[in-house]
Amino acid sequence: MKRFALIAAFAALLVGATAGSVPAASFVDSTPCPAQGPLLVCPTGQVGQPYNIQLLAHDGCDLYRWEIVNGSLPPGLKMDDNGKVTGTPTASAETVPWVWVHDRLPSEGGYSWCIGDNHSERQFVFRVSAGLSIQDQSVPGGTIGQAYSKQLTVWSITNTNPLQGGPTTGATWSIASGSLPSGVNFSSDGLLSGTPTVEGSYTFVVKAAGGGGASDTETETLTVRQPLTLTAATLGAAKAEAGLPFSAQVSAGGGSGTYTWSAKGLPAGVVVANDGTISGTPGLPGRYSLTLTVTDSESRTKSINVTLVVKPKLAFKTLKLKTATAGVAYRSKILLAGGVAPLTWTATGKLPKGFRLGKTGLLFGTPTKAGNYRFTVTVTDSLGVVAKKTLTLVVK
Repeated sequence: MKRFALIAAFAALLVGATAGSVPAASFVDSTPCPAQGPLLVCPTGQVGQPYNIQLLAHDGCDLYRWEIVNGSLPPGLKMDDNGKVTGTPTASAETVPWVWVHDRLPSEGGYSWCIGDNHSERQFVFRVSAGLSIQDQSVPGGTIGQAYSKQLTVWSITNTNPLQGGPTTGATWSIASGSLPSGVNFSSDGLLSGTPTVEGSYTFVVKAAGGGGASDTETETLTVRQPLTLTAATLGAAKAEAGLPFSAQVSAGGGSGTYTWSAKGLPAGVVVANDGTISGTPGLPGRYSLTLTVTDSESRTKSINVTLVVKPKLAFKTLKLKTATAGVAYRSKILLAGGVAPLTWTATGKLPKGFRLGKTGLLFGTPTKAGNYRFTVTVTDSLGVVAKKTLTLVVK
C-alpha cells in the first residue's frame, strides 16, 4: 500500500514538472501577419470585400485562446477566440489593436495537462483600403444582327454604411471566367460591344482591378435573341368615331416573348394595355400620329409610327330641303358630317310619287302633284351609329 502511494505521488510530481516546463504560447510572426519591427502587419482588406485570415501561434499547449485587450479591428471585422478574423470591412481605416494569445486551459476546452495562464501579447496592424464596386447589376439583352454596346462602371468605395464613394477611372477590366456571345468583345476599359451573331444565353464573370490590389467581380448574363417585330396593321386600318368605344390589337414577336407597351399621341380617352390592346372612347375627332413602342423583359425595344383617324360622330348637315316644282325633275343631295363609311340610307314616311332616295343620300324624281311631303331619313354607318332626320319636301 505504501509503495502504490509513492508511485502515485511520483507520477503527479512528473506531470506537474512537465506542465511547468512548457514554454508560453507565442505568435507566429511570418504568416499571415509578418513582423515589421515590433508590430505584426496583417494583409490589407478592402471596403466591401470579404476578409478572412487565421492568426497563428506556436509553442505552449498547442491549443490557444485569442483576445483583443486594447484597441479594435476596423469596422465590419471581428475576431473569435480561436484567432479567426472575418467579416466585410465597411469603411477604410487603420487600427493597431493589442492581442493576447493564451494557452487554452482545460476549463476552456484545452488539454487536461495544460495548466497555468501562459500567454504572449503583441500589437497588430490592420489596414482597410478603399474598395472597388462594380455598379452594373445586369446587362441588357442583345439582338442577332444589331449593334450592341454597354459600358460597365465601377466605383471607389470608402464606406458602405452610409455609402460613400463615386465613379472611378483607371480600372482594368477583364473576363475572369465564362464566355461572350459570338461577335461581342470586352475591352480593358469595361466596354461590351459588337454585333451578336448567335442566339443563346451567355454567363460570364467580369473583373475590375485598380491600384493597391483593389478589385471586384460580378457575374453577368447576356442573352441574345431574335429581333423584335411589331405589327399594327389592324390599328392602321381601324375605324374610329368620336364618342364611340374603340378597340384594336397590336402584336409583337421575337425578343424574350414577354412584352410591355407604351404609346405616344393617342386620342384622349384611349389607352394601351400590357397585352397590346388599344382601347377606349376617343372624345375628339382628328388625325392622330401615334408612336407605339414595345419593350421586352430584357430591355430590347421596337417602335413604329401609325396614323389613327377618328371620324366625327355621324350627324346630318342638311336641315332643310330645297323646294320642288310639279312636273320638273328634282335632285338634291342630303349631306352628312362624320360617320364611318359605308353608309346605309333609308327613308320612311310620305315621299312624292316617283321619288327615290339613293345609296349616297341623293333624293331625286319628278313630282306630279303639289303639296308638302314629310318623311324621315335614317342613316347607319359601318360602326352601327344611327342618325335620323325628319325633313319636309315642299312641291309647288
